[in-house]
Amino acid sequence: MKRACVFLIIVALAVGMAGCEVGLQPGFIAQYTVRISSAIGGTVTTPGEGLFRYPAGTVVNLVAEEDRGYEFGSWVSNAHTIADVHSATTTIILDKNYYFVIADFDD
Repeated sequence: MKRACVFLIIVALAVGMAGCEVGLQPGFIAQYTVRISSAIGGTVTTPGEGLFRYPAGTVVNLVAEEDRGYEFGSWVSNAHTIADVHSATTTIILDKNYYFVIADFDD
């Protein structure tokens, strides 16, 4: 009798789960994280420096300002979606999670 009850519970769970969606819920938008920082010689003014979370696919404006005696060199990143790595004012598209972006400066 116990085996029959256990079997019926398993069948009921399987039938109940058959209608469940596997994966993301409708309307869910993934949040991606990007760490933005700068090397010696300047700062990132937009959006600032630190850890930021944005909805997947967001285009984030990047603006770096150099300190006196330095000039902007390039953006260093594990992302391949920076519009212009040689421009102090550019954008990045967040199409994956856990990007880092560093503003590098030359003296």
